[in-house]
Amino acid sequence: MPRLVRRAVTGAVLALAALSPAVASAQSPTLRVHAIFSGGQASNFHVGQVLDIDVRDAGARTLTQVCMNPAPIARPACSVARNAAPSQAGPTTVQVTLSDGTKVTQTFTTHAPATKVGGPRAVPATITCQDVTLFGNYDQRRKRSRDPVETIRRGTQVGLYNVIAPGKIFMWDYATNKAGFASRSCAKPAA
Repeated sequence: MPRLVRRAVTGAVLALAALSPAVASAQSPTLRVHAIFSGGQASNFHVGQVLDIDVRDAGARTLTQVCMNPAPIARPACSVARNAAPSQAGPTTVQVTLSDGTKVTQTFTTHAPATKVGGPRAVPATITCQDVTLFGNYDQRRKRSRDPVETIRRGTQVGLYNVIAPGKIFMWDYATNKAGFASRSCAKPAA
């Protein structure tokens, strides 16, 4: 094979190899929505259940905005937060925007809120005490909370998960996306 032909073939092979990553990253991104603390539950979501929103096959693109319609509990309809809880039963649409402007959308049916504390789903509730400290840990041996995370004010909407000790419950602050342990008596489940 003449030298000029070999160089042309080598150049073509190198050009194709250089395009391979671009072709691989050109896959269509897909939206992945799953409930946190539920073993990867990806459907049959309930009002108040905190969802994690992510994009697969995004390549080098990053998630820049997440919108939920209707707006999630205690949060604006659009933000950069990847965690949010549906606020109403019925159709819910999640749309994410990637750094290159690509939009990916998913619609699902949201079911009525859970009402039993201690199950796999958050029970929407409102803080009724003046100030409640949300703690990062609970010492079972000493029977006391440790490591304050934030102070939650009266009227704050939270998701109640499971009772971890007499009078103590694990909860999620919908507005700040912070979770921890607090006094059960200060959170009243939604009617």
